[in-house]
Amino acid sequence: MGGLKAVKKGESSMTHGGGTGGSSAKTSTGYCTVKIPLSLARALDSYLMEEEAELRGFRSRADVVVSLLVGFLEEQGVIKTRARPRLEHVNVYETHVLVRDNLLEATAEVWLERSRIYCGYCHLEDCVHVCYALSLDVVRERLEAEGVKLPKPRGLSGGMVVMLDDVVYPFSTE
Repeated sequence: MGGLKAVKKGESSMTHGGGTGGSSAKTSTGYCTVKIPLSLARALDSYLMEEEAELRGFRSRADVVVSLLVGFLEEQGVIKTRARPRLEHVNVYETHVLVRDNLLEATAEVWLERSRIYCGYCHLEDCVHVCYALSLDVVRERLEAEGVKLPKPRGLSGGMVVMLDDVVYPFSTE
């Protein structure tokens, strides 16, 4: 058969345990390796360098591939997941905004000072949490009433996340 191994229905070509072709560390943590053409990997790496990828929560090749696979498997009726927003507004206080990041499974404090707006989680002035906080009408209205000039909001939602086997993954609905 020219080196091809037939896979019976219901079986997987994934290596299990201490078999050959897979890392026992990755196998024991519930992962397997999938090879993709180098040209697609390069295109994917290029995309991951863009701000859009970060805003959608994609930090690695695996994040993008998982998102695509989840969408495909849901469409085919193989799995059922519950997608939820990556970023959610928790509360607005006088000095800061709480933004829940469901991908990082953390709550970021975005501090609102007249001279500086920054994220206490990322320690940055321009991150996904700051952009999201500045897109909230209640925050914009308060800062503009104090005379703070704000850039036009980016319309950032942060994308979606899904949970599979107790692991949270970024998920694109577009």
